[in-house]
Order: sequence, then structure tokens, then C-alpha cells
Amino acid sequence: MLLAFMAISFLTVSCKHNDDPAPTSPPSVISLSPSITSLSPNVGVEGTEVVILGENFGDNTSEIEVTFGAKVAEITKKSSTELKVKAPSGLNDVAANVIVSVKGNRSNTKTFTYNNTAGPVIASITNTCFYGSTVVINGDNFSPNIGDNLVKFGTIEATVTAATKTSLTLTTPGLGDATTADVTVTKFNIVSNAKSIAVDVDQNKIATYNWATHTVKPGLTYKTGEFSLFGVTQRRVYVLDVTLNTSNTLGIGFTTTDVNTVTMCNNYNAVAGINAGYFPYNGSSNKDPYIRINAATVQNGHTDVSQLYTNSALLIHNNVATVKKFTESGKNLNLVAAAIPITQAENIIVCGPMLITSGTIETLDMSVGHNSSQTARTGLGVTADGKRIFMVVVDTGGGFTGVTTLQLAKILQALGSVNAMNFDGGGSSTMFVNNQGDKGRVNFPTGGTWQRPVRSVIYVK
Repeated sequence: MLLAFMAISFLTVSCKHNDDPAPTSPPSVISLSPSITSLSPNVGVEGTEVVILGENFGDNTSEIEVTFGAKVAEITKKSSTELKVKAPSGLNDVAANVIVSVKGNRSNTKTFTYNNTAGPVIASITNTCFYGSTVVINGDNFSPNIGDNLVKFGTIEATVTAATKTSLTLTTPGLGDATTADVTVTKFNIVSNAKSIAVDVDQNKIATYNWATHTVKPGLTYKTGEFSLFGVTQRRVYVLDVTLNTSNTLGIGFTTTDVNTVTMCNNYNAVAGINAGYFPYNGSSNKDPYIRINAATVQNGHTDVSQLYTNSALLIHNNVATVKKFTESGKNLNLVAAAIPITQAENIIVCGPMLITSGTIETLDMSVGHNSSQTARTGLGVTADGKRIFMVVVDTGGGFTGVTTLQLAKILQALGSVNAMNFDGGGSSTMFVNNQGDKGRVNFPTGGTWQRPVRSVIYVK
């Protein structure tokens, strides 16, 4: 019995040593992401049958989804390497991203372009252009997707900045010495009709001119040019290009004692500035402007003053500049300016005429001597956001001829102004730049060095 018991124990132990290991789970199946190699065709309309070639599509329709943008496509044929689908409806003139999803795994992206309309058509275009100017094309069948519209001036491509089905906004490219250009729009390889646009030679010259430039401080550039402009006549132009920020503050200076521009700018600790509003001089008519400085009215201005001298104002609010046109009728526009709430402008000065409104040069009455005379001029323009300012002075005398108000408007527009106004001109036109020129006087008022006393300035410090 003892031997039998030992034998049974040995067999039991041996069986335990020879047991198979516990069974393991079957190896997991790796799910490969689908991949698209090509779409054919990649341009079409809704309902177009599109062949999608690739891999890892599987063969279970319930696990496959094909999307064009946010639209789900109908699958008409399937295999692990090829799908046939119908381009879904609801998409027009867009480039849609096509993605294949299999059990939630997404493929790479390919683009299918919807071309549901006829080719682009140009109905009208901005009359004139110059380098960097904004041109608007109106018509039909443009793409709302900016990148689908190729606009050319002749063979030179322009930059499209905004697009709708009926309108394109673009920036004029460099056109060299061209005086006209044929503009076309190409969408999905379909070319529109051509429209001719004139190139304003003088504005193009200003926009591309190699100015003599001096950086007064960051964000404040002083530049000058002497060149033939508006024909063969020699002009001398001075520009202050100012970016308003915490380091560059725009202000209005005023005095009742009549001092020259350089002195007044120095009194305000300015680094640069120009003369500003009208004032009685040598028996001239009363046309004092309304002036507000730091929320306080410092001059009410005369009433019964022609709109020619009062239909615009420079407003400064939180160091943002606005050139505002008064559309009210009558001769009491100084009162209209005075009614502007302080919450909208702590600083105001009225003058005129308005030169540019919302990118378009005003229709100026050139039968009036104030507008048509080629004299020294002072003007100021702003960009649409009011954070960049262009102050301009044009000399007369000393072999140089001044400009009309229309020509001043063209200069300011070519520099980048969207809104602009005229300030007092003639012998008053003076520009100050600290540590430049003759103790800060950089131009030659009426061809000389004597400065006329004035009552107001626009300055930067």
C-alpha cells in the first residue's frame, strides 16, 4: 500500500509539471487608416461621379463614409482600393476637402473643386489705378474663395484681398511705365472678358518714388522728394509718415499770440509737425476753425464761414485719428463740430476742403481759385484704421511750383490715405522735424526761410 500511495503521488506531481500554459488571447487585428492616392476628376458639379483610388478602404459599406467638406457622398462602388462616389449637392464654387473614413479612421485629404457656374464676367472696374492702390471689380461668377480667382493686369498677377460671387477687391501690382492695362479674372482655368484700366502716371510715380528718407524715431519717418509731377513741372514734396502708438502721440497745438510753426511745435515738445487751421491774416476774411484740445474748447470758430473752409475736421480719440467730412449744409459747420461728444473726440480741429472720402477723391470745384491755384499746400490723410497718418507740405517758389487741391489729394491718396483733408496753405505751409533742416524748419515757405506766424499746428511727440 505504501508503494501504491507513493506511485499515485508521483503521478499527481508529474501531471502538474506537464500542464499546458493557460491559453492566451488571439493576436489583435491592426486597423490600417485609409489613404487616398487620387481623385478623378477633381473638378466638377454636384452629382459628378468621382473615382477615388487608394488603399485600406475595406469592403463593408456600413463602415465607410466619404465626405466632401461637411457633405456626405453617396458611394456607388467599393473595393479596398477603389471607391466610386457622387459629388454631393449643396456646394457651389468652392474647393471641398474629400476624406474617406473607415470605422472612424480618417484618410488624408484631397481637393474636389465645384465649378457649378459659367465663367467669370467683368462688368465694371475702378477707373484708374497705381502701384499699391485698391481696385474693385464688379461682375458675376467669381468665386467667394479668394484663392480660386486669378486676376491679372496684362500678364502681371495682382493680389486679391476680398471676394464674393459678384465682386473682387485687389491690390494693384507694379506695372512699370504702363499707362493702361487689360484686367482679366481666371477661375478654374476659365478666363473672363478683359476690361481696360488707366494707370495714373503721377500717382504711380509718387507710390514708387525713391524718397530721401530719415527715421525720426520708430514709427515716424520724414521723407522728401524733388521731381517732375503733374507734367514736366518740378515739385518739392515733404512727408511725415506716422504710425500712432504708445510712443507716437498725435496732438493739436493752439495759441492766440500767433507764433510760427517751429516755435509752437517746440512749445509742445513735439518731434515733428505741420501748420494747421486758417486764421485772419492781412485783412483776410474771418474763417477761424472750431478747435478742441484735451476735451476743452479753445476756439469756438467763426460762424457764417463757407463750407470750402469748414467741411472737414481732424478728430483724435484715444490716439486714433479720423478725418471726418461734414455733410450738413449751411455755413455753420463749426457748430456741428462743437456738437461732437467728447466721448468721440477729445481733440478736434475744423478745416477744408475735404480731399478724400472712403478712398475716393472728392469732386472739387476747380472753378474756385482756392482749389485751382498752384500754391504751397498743407494736407493730412489717414488710413482706414486711423493708426497711420500722412502729413504733407508742398513748397512753391525757388524754382518749384505748388499744387492744386486736386493734386494734393492725389499725392495723399498715392501715399496711402483713405480719408484726407486740406489745411491752411500758401505762406503758412511749414513742416517741422526736430534736429533737421534750419533748427527744425525743413521746407522753404514760399521759397524762402521766413516763417509766417500761425495759430495752430498738428504735431507728434
